[in-house]
Amino acid sequence: MNHNKYALAFIFACFCSAFAQEQSGDSASLEPKKIAVYVFGAGEANVNKSFGNKLLAAITQSDKYAEIKDSETFYKELAKNNEEGIDQITQTGKRYGADYVCLVSLTEVFGAYSILARIVKTSDLQTIRTASLDRPLKSLDDITRVSRELVSQLFRSQTQTPAPSTTPVPAATPPVTVAAKKECANKLNINEIVSKIQSSFLPQLKDCSVTLAKDMALAMSPFGKKGAKPEPVPFMKECTLDGIKKKLPDGADEYLKPIEKFLQNVMNAASAAGGGLDVKKLPGIISGLNVNELINELKTKAANDECVVNEPYEPEEEYEEDGSTGEEGRKIVSLGFRTGLNLSHLYTTFGGSTYGDPHPNGTENGSYNPTLGFQAGLVLDIALSSWFHIQPGLMYIQKGAEDNDGTVATSHNIEIPLLLSFKIYALRLNVGPYWSTYMISDYMSGVGLDIGISTGLGFDIGMFYIGMFYDYGFGENEKSVGGYDYNVSGYSGHRNYSNRTFGLNFGVNL
Repeated sequence: MNHNKYALAFIFACFCSAFAQEQSGDSASLEPKKIAVYVFGAGEANVNKSFGNKLLAAITQSDKYAEIKDSETFYKELAKNNEEGIDQITQTGKRYGADYVCLVSLTEVFGAYSILARIVKTSDLQTIRTASLDRPLKSLDDITRVSRELVSQLFRSQTQTPAPSTTPVPAATPPVTVAAKKECANKLNINEIVSKIQSSFLPQLKDCSVTLAKDMALAMSPFGKKGAKPEPVPFMKECTLDGIKKKLPDGADEYLKPIEKFLQNVMNAASAAGGGLDVKKLPGIISGLNVNELINELKTKAANDECVVNEPYEPEEEYEEDGSTGEEGRKIVSLGFRTGLNLSHLYTTFGGSTYGDPHPNGTENGSYNPTLGFQAGLVLDIALSSWFHIQPGLMYIQKGAEDNDGTVATSHNIEIPLLLSFKIYALRLNVGPYWSTYMISDYMSGVGLDIGISTGLGFDIGMFYIGMFYDYGFGENEKSVGGYDYNVSGYSGHRNYSNRTFGLNFGVNL
């Protein structure tokens, strides 16, 4: 009988011990996880700090998360160093006792913010949740509302544990669910994807904006087809995405979705006051773009993709068809043909006599009447950047002048211009020196050299060019002319001539 008592007492003691341990474990599992919040990217530090405080308050309203002990010092340490590296922020949070760190980056674009939030586990630096919003932050009410919205998006899959039912439920073995393994046609390398997007996104965006400007200019010109004006926003999206897609490896279409979203933010930033796209704003916005947020989002997406690996990648150098290599995939050297009409005249200084009588001042100046000529030649376009080009050329130009009595002198010029061409969308502004050798085939027979400055402007419309120019000659082409036939207002004698030419030219860019 005593043995039975001892056995019952032993069993009861073991049961109490097990129950106590179970209760202790349950209590530990219900202890809230420690979390730290760090916000960066806004132009004003107060916006970062205020957003971080509101977000932390919204997160810790649930009993699942609690603020770290020294949250203020954690925030000041990172803000002092302007820290934006995910790994460094997470490791700093771990030192302060955080189980998780919520990192939020704010990218301001004309008053609105692109907001990207990540929940990172400090034990293994893995991003377990992400959320993104595009909202204005113009007041404390905006910050409070957006903080709650962001928390709702971050933790929407976490549901409260229902209260236990008073009705006993028979124990059952829960079914074992095995996640279906994603089928991968081929493994993608995130470093290859990132490299190709980094090298092609901005150049492709710039090229598409230039093409859009050309197409819109062509639609408004006499050469354009009526109703052919492109829709700016759809064109920019389709053009940019198509260009990037050609660069990416097969099977990477899923990674175009974050790019499309980023593009929409760019289009929103360049929107006109009455809606639509303001093409004039695009260059400034594109030049100030920071694609780091886009790259970080792509990396986060890849971290949860079973078909993506993280391996070293060495980008291949891209070559143009003619063998030349240029930044942004730009063709460096191209050839063009030019032809057109021009009016030229001779500006002259002269001295001598008036019908045999000495001129009282000794010298005089004036211009001969203009004559019509034509020009034709080749232009070599060397693109040192998307906006700065050098254009040497070889041209044949007819120049000349008409005397008071209707006598015409024509010069045949072989001209070598060296123009600096500044390209703004479809518009070109040209200026530079020229050298010319000429032969006069009429009554003023002879050969000579001319040096001057050429200026002008033009438009690249697709593969076609239309423009105008003005040549200002400096060369003093001395001629001793005797006789009444060569006079200006009746003067004859020793003369110095300089060419002045205005022309229109058309061409094809090959």
